[in-house]
Amino acid sequence: MDRHHTGRKRGPGMYFRAGAAIVLAALVSGSAARGGGQERGGRGESLSLIAIGEAGESNSVLRGCAGYVTDMHTGRHNAGRFDLLLFLGDSFGPTGLNVPPGDVRRNAEAILGPFSEPMNDIGPVHVHSIAGEHDYYARNAIEESLLLGLVKVEEAPIGLTDRGNRREAALEGWTHHYGTPSDAVFPISPGSGDSVQFIFFDSAIMLRTPEAAWNAALGRLAGILAGDRGRPRVLWRIFCAHHPFMSAGEHAGYTAWDDDTDSVEYVPPCDRDSSALSWVRNILDPEDLCAGRYRSMVDSLRRVIRRGGVKVQFALSAHDHSLQILSEPSAPGNEDLFPSIQIISGAGSAPSRVNFPDPPGLFTAAKRSPSERGESLPGFVRITFTKEICTVVFYNGENGDPIDMGGGTKVFHISSSGLLISN
Repeated sequence: MDRHHTGRKRGPGMYFRAGAAIVLAALVSGSAARGGGQERGGRGESLSLIAIGEAGESNSVLRGCAGYVTDMHTGRHNAGRFDLLLFLGDSFGPTGLNVPPGDVRRNAEAILGPFSEPMNDIGPVHVHSIAGEHDYYARNAIEESLLLGLVKVEEAPIGLTDRGNRREAALEGWTHHYGTPSDAVFPISPGSGDSVQFIFFDSAIMLRTPEAAWNAALGRLAGILAGDRGRPRVLWRIFCAHHPFMSAGEHAGYTAWDDDTDSVEYVPPCDRDSSALSWVRNILDPEDLCAGRYRSMVDSLRRVIRRGGVKVQFALSAHDHSLQILSEPSAPGNEDLFPSIQIISGAGSAPSRVNFPDPPGLFTAAKRSPSERGESLPGFVRITFTKEICTVVFYNGENGDPIDMGGGTKVFHISSSGLLISN
């Protein structure tokens, strides 16, 4: 591993929660979390979730994914029911719910309506969402040119506002996390004291604000981790943020197709000679893993987690519009508390290019046909926890089948110590 490590309906759809108003001081000090950890009857000795990200376009891809999620919930799909549903950011595009007031309800229904059956049944305590950068964009701007006309940009989301996130927090049917880090803890099985903790971190606001404004969020994360030292029956700890720590997708530079080798090519997105447009974009809005502020954010989170005194087994993100699982095992004897495994589930509506699999450290859902030029299969990930092991399976949004993520591997296991084991 190298560069990619650097950087569907019942009743009405969504409603607004009356009187919900979350105040964000300086866009960094609020959260819509309403708690978690309630038990659900009828399940076995495990906790199962589905995570889907980049679901912001109302199209056939989204409806396909939502249909199979619903089929699992109702038992029509042999994977069986799940307990939690996570939306990993950028659920409404291109500017979140920062749209005219008359469009908010319609836009929300277009995206979340296809998921309404499972969402209505399991309830908002068991449906969580996190903020992505598009949830903060204030508006779309039409730019004619940059760099004296050398770079043409037709449309770009710009600005910074928390209005879209406040509107998302006011939607009935889920718990939306933004601003201050928060967490939710769920029992692995009904009545069990053994549990899984999900830490929800707003990486999007970090990348839109100067480093001097990060202290409150990082301090809150440190507090969550410090509190966990006295909770030995939290057996699994998952870091949920829109932006990944590592990737082999377009935000990591895997953006071009080489017709000679029929492979995905790496183009440095932070090099002005190799990719002038990406270079400019990362100055204005650092969304690629190589950007200075992005790297500083990852470094800051690594320091806080390592000082936290408790193990985070893996990170769960989106941002890149693809399906991936990456692993950087620690050296023997090195018990690193920072996660060495990154799961990316960002192919919920608009899949994009991703590098081909390179086991044992990189597994992706890249399509192999030259005509498809490395585009990721659409879909989502299902993760199931028991006391000893976590099982990860990616599902194809086109046919509902488990995806071969490389080398014939369709099922992954993660140990409680945070090591990736592929079947």
